[in-house]
Amino acid sequence: MIRKIMILCLTVLLLSGCVPNEIRVENHTGENEGKAEEIFKDDTRLKAVAALFHEDQLLVGIRVKTFSRFTKRKIAKEIKKELEKEYSEMEVTVSADSKILMETSKLLDKQEEDKKIKKKIKHVISLSEEET
Repeated sequence: MIRKIMILCLTVLLLSGCVPNEIRVENHTGENEGKAEEIFKDDTRLKAVAALFHEDQLLVGIRVKTFSRFTKRKIAKEIKKELEKEYSEMEVTVSADSKILMETSKLLDKQEEDKKIKKKIKHVISLSEEET
């Protein structure tokens, strides 16, 4: 009986680690966001992504998986480079900082005017440039 319970607990524990990646993309431009989604889905190191296309800005917050957290800045730079290649006419900001992911997610959840969104995007970008 104890052996069955332990096997059941182990199975549940292993399966809980197989949660699919959460990728949220919102587009307020005429750009094709499919390329960005493909980049995010193909990268196995990512756990969550929030991306916002607005005018000439592409704001991306990422969360990396547990064992990749020591190289999260390198991962963010690699993703930024790929996105800049695909969206050369846009200003791309990518951050692996959790506060950027959270703020970008908040922007995706709220439906606001263009002026307010642009102001908040600038605020989030300034947060990403801070040293933590």
